[in-house]
Amino acid sequence: MALLAGCSTSPPVHYYTLTGAELPDNASQGQAQTPTQATPAFMLEVLPVTVPPPADQPQLMMREQGGGLTPLYSERWSAPLADEVRGALADTLTRTLGAPDVAAIRAPAGAPVWRVTVDVQRLDSVTGREAIVDATWRVRPANLRGQAWQCRSISRVPVQGTDAESAVRGLRDATRDLALTIASAIQDGTGHPRPGSAQVQLMGCNQINE
Repeated sequence: MALLAGCSTSPPVHYYTLTGAELPDNASQGQAQTPTQATPAFMLEVLPVTVPPPADQPQLMMREQGGGLTPLYSERWSAPLADEVRGALADTLTRTLGAPDVAAIRAPAGAPVWRVTVDVQRLDSVTGREAIVDATWRVRPANLRGQAWQCRSISRVPVQGTDAESAVRGLRDATRDLALTIASAIQDGTGHPRPGSAQVQLMGCNQINE
């Protein structure tokens, strides 16, 4: 009985999401109409996202400044991390471009669609330092005029605190900045992609002829 009385209870589990990042004031809508309108100028199709295995865990994985990874078993993602990233990208893209996501609204046959493919190379929160999202991505127009691009960009957002909430906030903002960078390629149609914020570095872009 003494052993039972002395047993400690497990710490409560907290759940986090990457969706819902605040948009900067200059993230205005492009030429597309809002998702509530019946005939938007185009639709978005954000395809399933890939994330690196070290980060693809149910719990948050914190990168220590020495380089090691520490799992926070009581701090968890509300969905599989790849789904979290895809949902966050789709959320920012739809709000920025005013275009619906075909995952939520079925696209009619022949509808103009921008398809977005994202392969995350690194998704890290370095304790007390920065959140990093390094990704290769591609945008392709279907049934509309536009230039297809394949790019790599790195988003780095400073993180002040050492707690899980600070880490998630940094990753949420870094994912938002990735989405804003992708949105620039879609907004301009045939223009060159631009960094979504001062915290984004475009590592290179190639036009794709299809």
